[in-house]
Amino acid sequence: MTDTAHTLKYANRLLAALREDVASHERILALLAEQEGLIRTPGDERFEAATRALEKEVRRAPQRKARREGAMLALASAFGVSPSALTLTSVAERLGENGEAVRREATRLRELAEEVDVRNRRVATLVRVHRDVTRELIQVVLGPDDGGDVHEGGCLIDAEV
Repeated sequence: MTDTAHTLKYANRLLAALREDVASHERILALLAEQEGLIRTPGDERFEAATRALEKEVRRAPQRKARREGAMLALASAFGVSPSALTLTSVAERLGENGEAVRREATRLRELAEEVDVRNRRVATLVRVHRDVTRELIQVVLGPDDGGDVHEGGCLIDAEV
């Protein structure tokens, strides 16, 4: 196999890894959107299912990263440069015409990563607000007359009320 053939083989591996990452980020974005829509009913089975699916997707990230890094290491060797000198953009540039697909997937991955980050922060904020409102409601309904915090314990409730 020629050097060019090896380089293209490694570039195809990188492209496959990038496409996996893009697909994963798209799934994560859809799951976050689902969670956001169901945030008012966090005990709902659909919310819990979305959360489990999201956790499963996130747990797979190290495997995807390892595949991408392996392809980048092989490309660094093929290009005769240090792996730390390579970025997805520089790989695309070094590949010339053959790098256009890498450039497109890298751009899409960056866009999706930004979207995931924004949506994730929004869902986290909604969860925090929901928790705080629930905590306040519990305090108002079950809190002791002296204004103490019901969450500190030691509060008895009259079962006949």
